[in-house]
Amino acid sequence: MLTDLLKRSRAHGAAFSYSTAHGAWGIRFPPAAKLAIHGIFGGEAFAWTDDIRRSRHVLPGDIVLVRGPSEQFMAHAPGADVIPFLGHPSSGPPGGARQMVFGTGSGNPTTFFCGAYSFEGDLCAGLLAGLPDLSVVRSRAGSSLRAALDLFAVEILGSAPGQQALLDSLLDVILVQALRERLAADVRTAPAWFRAMDDPAVGAALRAFHANPARPWTVADLAAEASLSRATFARRFSALLGVAPLAYVADWRMALAREHLRDSAAGLAAVARSLGYASEFSFATAFKRHHGVPPGRWRAAARTAS
Repeated sequence: MLTDLLKRSRAHGAAFSYSTAHGAWGIRFPPAAKLAIHGIFGGEAFAWTDDIRRSRHVLPGDIVLVRGPSEQFMAHAPGADVIPFLGHPSSGPPGGARQMVFGTGSGNPTTFFCGAYSFEGDLCAGLLAGLPDLSVVRSRAGSSLRAALDLFAVEILGSAPGQQALLDSLLDVILVQALRERLAADVRTAPAWFRAMDDPAVGAALRAFHANPARPWTVADLAAEASLSRATFARRFSALLGVAPLAYVADWRMALAREHLRDSAAGLAAVARSLGYASEFSFATAFKRHHGVPPGRWRAAARTAS
């Protein structure tokens, strides 16, 4: 489901800089991104958002995730003087990643990359719900996350053809692995859907549904995927996710409906078929019951707003 949410949230990432910081230094990053990601290659730093008392000490191999719209800072020490990241001079080969230098002085430098993700639509709310304003994921030596980070470190300093495409793909890998490790580190505070995916029975039903949301699912169908009786499955599902199985099915289909209506030119009949509704009328009725307005009016308002 993590993959499904990332794809359907249409997360767009960009590896936009490689930085080297010397001596005394500090950076204020813009708060625009829905999700910012920083990876520490060498040296050390401190990262924080609006509360400097909660600054985190970050080391090589650490991934820093910052959920927007928080303003974010990184420096050699908590509370250091900072300068804006935006507008800072950069260099680098044509078509390559921006290379930036901060601070002055001697000693071992701190090197890191910065990237940012923007999200379209409203499905990203479920993806980001389990993240604090700032979190640090410590990649273990020999882990797939560390391997991806090491490869990223090599590639970001090059200028070979196809570099940006490769960096984008590697950044996606780093993000998925970092989110997976961060959410799994404290399952109690993770979103309900993540906790449910960890349940062997309910997770099997969720995976089956998300693979084919247009199927005319019943509670009995979902229970069969979970290898449980209908009543036992319904109780277990509701306890984990806080909603009944068919309410979850309806909510997800409505989320997909909003995505189709906002982003495609497909007619209502085609949207209805893609979501498993028997007719345009049954889809329109369900949509109005869920949102309070007919789908055609919702589509017009959404496109006007954008």
